[in-house]
Amino acid sequence: MKGSIFNALETLVLELKDTLYWENLLVKHAPKGRCYIGVNDYPDTELYAMVNAICEELQLTLDEVLALFGRHLFAHLMHHYEVVVSRFAHFEALILNINNVIHKEVNKLHNGANLPIMRCMMIASGHIEIHYNSPRKLCILAEGLIYGAGDHFDMAVKITHPQCQHRGAEACILNVYYTQQEENDG
Repeated sequence: MKGSIFNALETLVLELKDTLYWENLLVKHAPKGRCYIGVNDYPDTELYAMVNAICEELQLTLDEVLALFGRHLFAHLMHHYEVVVSRFAHFEALILNINNVIHKEVNKLHNGANLPIMRCMMIASGHIEIHYNSPRKLCILAEGLIYGAGDHFDMAVKITHPQCQHRGAEACILNVYYTQQEENDG
């Protein structure tokens, strides 16, 4: 797992808890003196252990924490890699280009990033189907990232997940339904 993912987790922990809690996570779940550098690789097990500890601390399920982290991760990545996302004028274009553009750009920035395969297909206006496949099975994190993209583009997003690797499927299917958020005139 790239260090930038751990950096994003740290910023989430600092929002939800405090520096002491983050330092305790490091003491319990990372080698002594660990400092996460964005472009370096670290064992997935460290991230999973920290996320599980966060689940216990916040009394949330793994899916709830992964979705929350995914949403936060999108904002974090936007802050650090805005040049990649700013190429897309709207939500639909971004989602349809996850695999062909976004992941290619990520690989340029982070050589050897172990990214999921995400085939995105327009089904109808306001509906994109994504076939997600990854040995890490972080489909709920991917959902959170999609919701985060919806937040960024001011879209109301709903995702159904009728097929999942966690339920024995070869790949997940995510049906992403989206509409422009209505503004409240107050």
